[in-house]
This record gives sequence, C-alpha cells and structure tokens, in this order.
Amino acid sequence: MLQNRIDELDSAILDIKGELVFVTGFMREEMVELHLIKGKDCWSSKGLYDYQELEYHNIKNNALIIVRENGKEINRYQYKPVYKDTIQYKNKNGKNLSITFTIRKSSFSEHYHLLSDRTSIIFDRKDELDNYLLDEYGIRCTYN
Repeated sequence: MLQNRIDELDSAILDIKGELVFVTGFMREEMVELHLIKGKDCWSSKGLYDYQELEYHNIKNNALIIVRENGKEINRYQYKPVYKDTIQYKNKNGKNLSITFTIRKSSFSEHYHLLSDRTSIIFDRKDELDNYLLDEYGIRCTYN
C-alpha cells in the first residue's frame, strides 16, 4: 500500500518512526522546499502507513522524495527524463519488435533508470545502461 502511494505522489517527505511511515505529499518540488525552508504548510496530503521496504526508482518523473528517519534526513530521490525513443529491434528468436522507452537520471546519485511498458530496471552507472542497451537491443543512445 505504501509503495503504491509513493509511486503516485508528485513529491513527498517520508518520516520513518519505528514501524510507521508518516507521508506528507506535495503538488511539486517547490512546495517541498517552501515547507522545509520557510515552514509553510503547503502540503496536499498526509497519510500514515506501516513501514515496508520501498523501491524509489518507479516514482513519477521529477518527483522529489525525501526520506527522514527519526527526524534526520537519510536520502533524497528524484529521477529526471534524459532520453525517450521508440526503436525497432529483433528479439533472440529473430522476430521484429518495437519498444518505447524512457531513460531517467537520478538527481542525487549516478543511477540511471530504464523504463518501458515491459521493464523497469535501475543501473548503478551510465556505462552499465549503455552495455545493456547494446546487448539487448543493439542500439547506442546519446544522452547525459
């Protein structure tokens, strides 16, 4: 339930306290900053969830997710699109297929995220993603 909520938010602060997660949702990144810097109550939603391990790479494009534990910030997550394309390729059986995919770059790490209707894969570095695209689809992309 918590994972689904995180994936649909535009931006949020997650406050982990023991076995509970307090989620404060915002309409956009700028509202999170106003809340943190100026103390403005500009949140759009609040919720309380049981703690669970989360995957952050499926959050919306440009959504800023700040994770705090016992009041201390422990991580920030944000993925921005850097490349989108539809390609034609042959699968391992020689069948012609096409796929539309988006490459997103983490704002706070070296991670890249490959997202399509068939897959969602996180890569630790750009060269790992480049090798995957070449091996899997036989393509090279130009992106940052």
